[in-house]
Amino acid sequence: MQRKELGDFGEALAGKILEHKGYVILDRNFRTSYGEVDLVAKEGEVLVFVEVKARRSWSYGSGAEAVTRTKQQRLIRAALLYMFRRGWQNRPCRFDLLELELDKEGKPRSYRLLKNAFVLERGKNY
Repeated sequence: MQRKELGDFGEALAGKILEHKGYVILDRNFRTSYGEVDLVAKEGEVLVFVEVKARRSWSYGSGAEAVTRTKQQRLIRAALLYMFRRGWQNRPCRFDLLELELDKEGKPRSYRLLKNAFVLERGKNY
């Protein structure tokens, strides 16, 4: 399984996991000049921007370690643009991370959902 296929498979599986947990998927692969948000969902009244990290091994670190400060800022900018375009500037939102561990054949072994993986800092200009 190539990197793109792994990512696509991981995002599809993540969507199913989140739906099973009660999330409603609103968008997939929302692309902007700032970057891409893998999944946009709603949990109750909260808008949730989900970064999905699928791994076949942890030799390059966990999914959480891959979401650097720069990546967080890009996701935040993309999320703010998403909210602006829909007129949802005042909706509560958060950023979740879903880490998937897959075996060598690409079958799911485990996952970890990190709610509020990172947060917007008040007063910060993104």
